Amino acid sequence: MSVIEGTIDLTKDFAGPVDTVFAAWSSEEAQRVWSDPGEGWELNFDQFRFAVGETDVCRFGAIGGQQYVNENRYLEIEAGRRIVYSTSLSSDGRLTFAGTVAVTFEEADHGTRMSLVEQGLYFDGQDDVAGHRSGWEGMLEALGRYLGGGH
Repeated sequence: MSVIEGTIDLTKDFAGPVDTVFAAWSSEEAQRVWSDPGEGWELNFDQFRFAVGETDVCRFGAIGGQQYVNENRYLEIEAGRRIVYSTSLSSDGRLTFAGTVAVTFEEADHGTRMSLVEQGLYFDGQDDVAGHRSGWEGMLEALGRYLGGGH
C-alpha cells in the first residue's frame, strides 16, 4: 500500500467576465458540457448540489471500461470570488484519490483570471498527479471553448 502526495497549480485567463466564468462552475448544465471527458468516454451526475455543505456525485469513465465515482463536498462558496471543496475519486469500490480543490476568480484587463489548486493524496498507484494535471488542463481548455461559445 502506498500514498503519494501531490499538488496541481493552474492559472488560466478567460475573455468573459468573472460572473460568467463563476456561473460555469455553479451550473450542472454547464459542467456537463465543459467537464465532458471526450470521445469514447461518458459522464453523468447522480447528484449536483452547488451549496456549502452539499455534495456532487459524478460518474465517468471510458465506455465499456473502468468507471470512476467523483464526490465533491463544498466547504466554501463566495460568489464570483472562490470555491473550495473536498474531493474524492474511487473506482471499483477502492479509493484512488482524496484531496482539496480551491478555485479563485479575479478581474483582469482582458476578463477573468481563474486559478485552481488541487492538493491531494494518490493511493496504491491507482492514480497520479500527471493524470490529474492532464485532466484539469483538458477541462480548462474545454471551459474556455464553452465560454467562447457565448455561454
